Amino acid sequence: MATSDCLCLPLQKVLEPFAPGVHTTISYASTDGEYKDDGKRKCFVVNGRYRCHNLEAHGFALMCVPLEKTQGHDLYNYLVASKVLYPLAEDVLRRAFPTSTKVLVFDHIARNDARYAQEAKAGEITKMLASSYAFHVHGDYTVRSGFSRARSLLEPHEDSGRIEAAIQQRFAFVNVWVPLKKVERDPLGMIEWGSQRPQDVVSIKFIYPHRTGEIYRVLPSDHHRWVYYPDMMPGECLIFKVFDSATDGRSRFSLHAAFPDPNCKPDTPSRESIEMRCVVFFGPNSAV
Repeated sequence: MATSDCLCLPLQKVLEPFAPGVHTTISYASTDGEYKDDGKRKCFVVNGRYRCHNLEAHGFALMCVPLEKTQGHDLYNYLVASKVLYPLAEDVLRRAFPTSTKVLVFDHIARNDARYAQEAKAGEITKMLASSYAFHVHGDYTVRSGFSRARSLLEPHEDSGRIEAAIQQRFAFVNVWVPLKKVERDPLGMIEWGSQRPQDVVSIKFIYPHRTGEIYRVLPSDHHRWVYYPDMMPGECLIFKVFDSATDGRSRFSLHAAFPDPNCKPDTPSRESIEMRCVVFFGPNSAV
């Protein structure tokens, strides 16, 4: 069993009655790559708590993170969150990828639509607080943008020779997704790597002030196997690869989206979560 397999399966979850999953609506892209109503599909999202998902085989895994170390800190403050959460994410990734040579946590984004609405009304929005949840199925990187982003992140720290040497070895962009409270609304769903096909994605460019990004939008497919972890709690984290440079058959992209939980009551509080964006580097002939 790989290090990242089934590292977080709280006892209370095992003792609860088995719930195989939920039927819901997933927002895919239309054939032209745009998100429209004709891209929406009814899908069954499997409860992942009763299965062992492997980072290398499936692209994602549930793990534990000592979030109690952040008590008393305002995690919506960008600088505070960076100081207290990034070391925890780095530790999680070193456990998940024990042969890694370097882990860099370079950014994060917080999600809480109720808080965002309040701050927008007041005219003062916290840095990196998202306006909504990402309901459209997507992949954070393409092959081209994965290599480009790795270079740009290393440029402040390494010379050109070391940068090229680093990206000629295996590296992987990985998100560490942490709930700040119990997730009862708009959970995050993942598509298993083995059910994805190259023709399922369309690349879309984004122009930023200092760089050009590129992501995948995702077309509907009956082959997709959707998975989520219901009722995630602080102390749990979902880690998923959004780009892996390895081409040896292991998972490379974790396509994902938030989705409406049909069991959610109208007065259920907004989901509060933070996702940290990270890149993991490996040495020559790295295995896991």
